[in-house]
Amino acid sequence: MAELPNRKPISNGVHTETMLPGEDYNEQTPLLSKKPKQERSTHKSSNAKFPRISRPVELLRPEYDVVIVGSGYGGGVAASRMARGAQSVCVLERGKERWPGEYPSSLAEAVPQLHFSGEFSPYGKLKKMIPEGDPTGLYHLMVGDGQNALVANGLGGTSLLNANVFLRADPGTLGMEKYWPSEICKPGSLEKYYQRAEQMLQPTPYPEEYPELPKLTLLEKQAEILGLSENFYRVPQTTRFEEGPNSSGVEMHRSTLTGMDTTGVNDGSKSSTLVNYLSDAWNWGAEIFCECEVRYVKKRPHGDGYNIFFAWHGSKRGKYKQDIYEDLMWVHAKKLVFLGAGTLGTTEILLRSKQVGLPISPRIGQHMSGNGDILAFGYNMNDEVNAIGRPSPNPARPIGPTITGVIDCRNQQNPLDGFVIEEGAVPQVLSGILQEMLKSMPGKVHPGDLSLVQTLQKRLASVASIVTPYNSKGSIEKTQIYLIMSHDSNQATMVLKDDKPVLTFLGVGNSTHVEKLNSLLERATTLAGGTFVNNPFFAAFGHQEITVHPIGGANFSSDGTAENGVTTQCGEVLTGYESEFHDGLIVVDGALVPTALGVNPFATITALAERSVEKAAEKKSIMINYDTRNGILDPLFGNPAYPYPFPRKAGAFDAFKATQRLIDDAEAAESEGFEFSEVMSGYIHIGNDIDDFECARRAARGACEAARFFLSMHTWDIETSRPSQHQERTSEANPRSGKPK
Repeated sequence: MAELPNRKPISNGVHTETMLPGEDYNEQTPLLSKKPKQERSTHKSSNAKFPRISRPVELLRPEYDVVIVGSGYGGGVAASRMARGAQSVCVLERGKERWPGEYPSSLAEAVPQLHFSGEFSPYGKLKKMIPEGDPTGLYHLMVGDGQNALVANGLGGTSLLNANVFLRADPGTLGMEKYWPSEICKPGSLEKYYQRAEQMLQPTPYPEEYPELPKLTLLEKQAEILGLSENFYRVPQTTRFEEGPNSSGVEMHRSTLTGMDTTGVNDGSKSSTLVNYLSDAWNWGAEIFCECEVRYVKKRPHGDGYNIFFAWHGSKRGKYKQDIYEDLMWVHAKKLVFLGAGTLGTTEILLRSKQVGLPISPRIGQHMSGNGDILAFGYNMNDEVNAIGRPSPNPARPIGPTITGVIDCRNQQNPLDGFVIEEGAVPQVLSGILQEMLKSMPGKVHPGDLSLVQTLQKRLASVASIVTPYNSKGSIEKTQIYLIMSHDSNQATMVLKDDKPVLTFLGVGNSTHVEKLNSLLERATTLAGGTFVNNPFFAAFGHQEITVHPIGGANFSSDGTAENGVTTQCGEVLTGYESEFHDGLIVVDGALVPTALGVNPFATITALAERSVEKAAEKKSIMINYDTRNGILDPLFGNPAYPYPFPRKAGAFDAFKATQRLIDDAEAAESEGFEFSEVMSGYIHIGNDIDDFECARRAARGACEAARFFLSMHTWDIETSRPSQHQERTSEANPRSGKPK
């Protein structure tokens, strides 16, 4: 166990009655019974207070030992482990911090959170850059040519919206030497790191003693229809099915089985990185900042680490569309930079870093994959499916987690032929439009040999769903959602066009392999009395598929050279010259993965991140304390047990502590304040040789002595603000210094 110099716990961190806002919890209730009582979710409250582990950007220090970009699985791993290694850690996340109770549950709440980017290319013809919306919005849809990608923004990254399925990559896929470094191809090379991830994320299958789920029962029946009963099982998942603290000490709640995972679960049962890796990092002194969109990384001139340049979207700075990306802030990483902004984010950052002078392999942005994702529907089946999510399901008729079962067909002679079929759930925000989309889709495959009575029953079911999608006899409540992960050609690319990322996928949806999988789903559907409907979003987006698992772009090099990849076997970014790499610049997310995995990828991404972070720590002689367990964490009212001390430099320590105290006092008192942003530009003459202001202005303009400030002001407490003791903090960016001041 590593010693932690100057970092003794300031408290035991225990708060025994921590509950998520709005939840009535009786501590006398047994944690698990044979038939656990399913209670309606009531977590949303307009007056509720929510935990916050992120900090105001006004408290950002000028430099840290380690800077981590992004907060998904890779970023979360790096934050937790480096903080436990007694390093000063800064986490920069583009999105906002949201806890259970703050996620959208209706279409009206979800639409403002949708962020579009990319180049829209329906039918491969029209190419038009689309409006972006709010870059910090929870849902990020990057449209591309051939396929679109849906990911998440927020503290926790895509773990906030994924379906929680923890499945390891099969040995055949990891053993393909054409794609993977030899060190990873070795059997068992990731075993220790998978186990480490499991200890943190605590995956478990849907309990046998829990209520029966119609969609899971139907998937098992369909496995039997296909002759694949031996391939069916309940997936390990990171949904919580019991009350109590998780591995990091955060109090969790039993799932209310809402089926709302893909828009954000409000019942406190989702084990996103927010409640494990990131909360652990917070407890060990990591400092986390949201609404900070990293643009690029540059090496420091004298070799003492890297500068990370970012746009801060706080204080309404995002309203200045042009200025926010031209007047950047920056922070200095002395030892290590971990890129964990997700496949799309990390690849974009490296492409832009290369444009501004950082040498990187020419392979950057190439050989990306949609992980062979296929979405399809079994519409109007004979059996009830109950796969439409709702925030407060009837306890006697729960939807379940989004995914609970799998037909696992990855054990193939050729690993590229492997695939998995999982059942899914549609969140409430799409319930109102699903019926019309499925009915209007061309190319549907109907069940054969229906009697007149059966045909009439199908039509009546369709009418019933028009009245309400939640009619148990309606066609929508009898619709099975299929989620397939398989293998594709790894031929997608990302480039920057006018400084914006553009995705191109080649051959998606047209391969013989995809046709075979669609044929399999068609058989499973029609033999169960349903109508097979290929992805309705394929038509809606002009023959564009959609993936929720983009991977690659900064791929591992199979031989350690820049000719065959972007990163070393440890994730270090190659310079483009043979096997030379940038010391301390490390990728830890899905951008590393060099080929489709044929299964939900986050377990493997987490294991690879654990491995890369361990290797980086060894090279920098950082001892990671894996053993010490946290007490019960209370991010609502408590403080970190191991805060990192602020360096006692002349004046800096006192100023920082004073600002921290003012902010803490204002927040504790729920004081009213205000904040604003403005851009000031003009001309400035430096010197005392001109007395007249107007003459000085003309002279400065004539000499092109321009000045420009992008200024944000935050006053924390209006009542007590006065010249001698003001509670405000200014953040500005200008050409001379991009650090918040």
